[in-house]
Amino acid sequence: MIVEDDADVRLLIKLMLKVDPRLEISGEGVTAADAVELAQTAAPDLIILDHYIDGPVMGLDISPQLKMAAPGAKILLFSSHDLSAEVARQPAIDAFLRKDRMDALLPTVQSLLDLELVET
Repeated sequence: MIVEDDADVRLLIKLMLKVDPRLEISGEGVTAADAVELAQTAAPDLIILDHYIDGPVMGLDISPQLKMAAPGAKILLFSSHDLSAEVARQPAIDAFLRKDRMDALLPTVQSLLDLELVET
């Protein structure tokens, strides 16, 4: 599942993950409300969550609700800003990756899902 307000970034994420046929996007949202609803209905294994999403609630702030809505899901905070200190204080976030490390997205996702790495 992808929660990202920038359509171009959503497309780039999908293109990066498309390399691994074991991965399937179960839904896309742009707001915190979208994210919670999708987490409840799609039951994702992984949520790729932007911090600066549309609306008044930020990704990091909605992460505990996402864990409650989809307790089995791993949450990867994917942001253009260095939020590593904030992520360290938020137990609902399983991993953090800056968007300038797009090359690490696929291996990070595979690792979070305990999948064997697939070469790109």
